[in-house]
Amino acid sequence: MQKLMDRDVLSALVLFIIGSIALTNAGADPMNWAFPLLAAYFVMFAATLLVARAVFAAVAKREPDILHIGAEDKVVWQDVFTFLVIALVYLLVLYGFGFWVASFLMLSLVSTYLTQGKTRHRVALAIFVPFATCVVAYVVFQHVFYVPVPEANWPLFSLLN
Repeated sequence: MQKLMDRDVLSALVLFIIGSIALTNAGADPMNWAFPLLAAYFVMFAATLLVARAVFAAVAKREPDILHIGAEDKVVWQDVFTFLVIALVYLLVLYGFGFWVASFLMLSLVSTYLTQGKTRHRVALAIFVPFATCVVAYVVFQHVFYVPVPEANWPLFSLLN
């Protein structure tokens, strides 16, 4: 049972789950063949390589690289959980706020949260960089590649899009 906690085995399991979800949700549209299906196949291939690596390590009688979660990792798990909550809230408000406002807010929250030593300058930079990123992405998405993005559905925010 301890060998199932090997990092390669756990990573392969996660990649197989992600690849399976991507493969089952891919449509029959030819546009899905270029990127989503190719990415799903690559993820499944990487998972297969990780399983092969774990099997080879077991045959060669190497010690498995067991995943240990210590007390110092709790801070990392807190950061991951906080980012997950921010990402879920982003998905929930995306169609209400619109893509650009929601993206700016999400990127600003994440970069401000992850900023170390929250001085006034660093927090301002953590807000300015997402703003500049959204402005550049807006120009590229809307005026160069003409990529459709979700519009705001809430009246106050529809004025900003």
